[in-house]
Amino acid sequence: MSKKDNVDMTFWEHLTELFKQLRKVFVVFIVSTIAVMVVPINLDFTNLNLSNPFYQTITSSVIQHFQERFLPQGITLIPLNFFAPLEVYFFISLVMGAAIGLPVAAYELYNFLQPALRKNEKRFALQFIASFVALFSFGLSLGYMYVVPLTFRTMTLFSQLQNLEQIYNFSEFFSMVGTILLGCGLIFTFPTYVYLLVKANILKTEQLTKNRKYMYGILLIIIAALDPDPTLITEGVTFIPIVILMELTILISKRIEKKRKTTD
Repeated sequence: MSKKDNVDMTFWEHLTELFKQLRKVFVVFIVSTIAVMVVPINLDFTNLNLSNPFYQTITSSVIQHFQERFLPQGITLIPLNFFAPLEVYFFISLVMGAAIGLPVAAYELYNFLQPALRKNEKRFALQFIASFVALFSFGLSLGYMYVVPLTFRTMTLFSQLQNLEQIYNFSEFFSMVGTILLGCGLIFTFPTYVYLLVKANILKTEQLTKNRKYMYGILLIIIAALDPDPTLITEGVTFIPIVILMELTILISKRIEKKRKTTD
């Protein structure tokens, strides 16, 4: 579709075009979710029989890996109802389907907006999408490698100190893992929103520097709400990199403002 054709389109034609793009995203999400639910890890079906008709899928291997990776020794997970294992299986499959579909969603959104964008706006849109994906991936990796393992080790330590038998809810464990990982990914995308607002001339770097302590205070509260670790160790692991990223964002934003003043 040319830029001229896009400008001549009516509101309803734009809406129809948007729904077409969203339909592609939805199809990718559904196909990806089903794939991780049913695609086997290997093609060795020798152990399959009528008494055990199941094989290891991508989802089941991720569930097993999460338990091995994040649970300290001596922890037992139990399903508190008959549907708990099935709920977790669907939850993990949906999350992985969404993760696979996220780059497609970003591309389709850019593809929808692209005809109406100028050359410099196209470059900025690609930079924003790339920065968002990179920071989200970084936050997710940090959560996976450090935040989630440290959280569970710290939380279970209090049970050990009180000589409690460590048996936990199977569903609650995966809900907590999902919340922390997603929270870590999203919280690290915060600098991209700040950069976007400065670029759009809605927010000034002077406001950021002047209210720096309030901004970081709010971020720390959000991190503490997402992570139940009461020792503040994991909060520090998450908070320090965000502060560094925010300071870099402010420096880059100041350069944008300086360049804007010279062009004006």
